[in-house]
Amino acid sequence: MTRFRVTTLLAVVAFTFAGCTSDKVSATPPVLSVAAAKANFVPPTAEEAYRLQDDCTRRGEKVLRGNVVGSALTQEQVSRYNMVTNRCYVRLDVHAMDLSQWQQYDNSSYLYDGQTGEMLAFITTKKGGEKGYLGFSCSDFFCVSEKITACMAGKECDPQ
Repeated sequence: MTRFRVTTLLAVVAFTFAGCTSDKVSATPPVLSVAAAKANFVPPTAEEAYRLQDDCTRRGEKVLRGNVVGSALTQEQVSRYNMVTNRCYVRLDVHAMDLSQWQQYDNSSYLYDGQTGEMLAFITTKKGGEKGYLGFSCSDFFCVSEKITACMAGKECDPQ
């Protein structure tokens, strides 16, 4: 290489990296608080909401296909994209196939996070009327039931 080419190459390299010093590297952006994140949330457009609900429906069908029940039981799912929380929730209901035998089997509702597939809460009424529940840090069956309903209705939903 000629001396001119080497000098020109070094000048180009120096110019290219002039703005890349370590003191100019920005720090990780600050994490927003939950309140700040909610304040900055921009709801989706109608087209985006349609696409998000369509995706949520497919996720709900996946939850349904992944759950196996006995021959005397049936199951159904409802999936909803919740614009308040920007999440997909899937409620899976399992009950007796023959409704005349409703009291002979457990009747359960499960709430899933559609994005992760994680079960967030459940309520169940067992044969004989005993009730079971888990989720939302609730201390009774009706609290969990009301919160599952709120999530599915597009209201505030915080399963933690």
